[in-house]
Amino acid sequence: MYADDILLLAPSVHALQLLLRMCEDELSRLDMRLNNNKSVCIPIGPRFKPDCCSLVTSDNCELRWCNSLRYLGVYMTSSSIFSCCFRHSKQSTYRAFNALFGRVGRSTSADVIVQLFKMKCLPVLYYGCEVCPVHLTKQRSGLCSMSLRAVLVKIFHCCMYGHVQLLTCGRCYR
Repeated sequence: MYADDILLLAPSVHALQLLLRMCEDELSRLDMRLNNNKSVCIPIGPRFKPDCCSLVTSDNCELRWCNSLRYLGVYMTSSSIFSCCFRHSKQSTYRAFNALFGRVGRSTSADVIVQLFKMKCLPVLYYGCEVCPVHLTKQRSGLCSMSLRAVLVKIFHCCMYGHVQLLTCGRCYR
């Protein structure tokens, strides 16, 4: 049996190695182990660019370092500060909207399509936004406004983004 959805955070590679050992010891007591093929490391902080020394599991497998990882559906990226990538959320939102719009088509009123979008597609876009730091608020609002404008342009048959006014979070975007 494998351990699932464990995230270890440490201030240094050495501390992470020690934490990994403790975690593996505890998992072995529970007759569980880490899946080395799915376990990765990601550097975050001022020294994120230099190559880090490898972390080694108890069965002598090296964990690989990567630039991004997916944890509980949220994509985190390696950088000098904690940051998330919303590209996958946007793609999933567009996919959900296109599936919905393909079903109901243009025969349904725009009000119904907007309500369906709010109920079925917006949760996909917003999922995981709360884990991103406060300093990324501008990036998040840009993500939302661009995605929502694209959907509203399709619903209301507009060919230019300037024709759609978007109200989100008490702000009006043009």
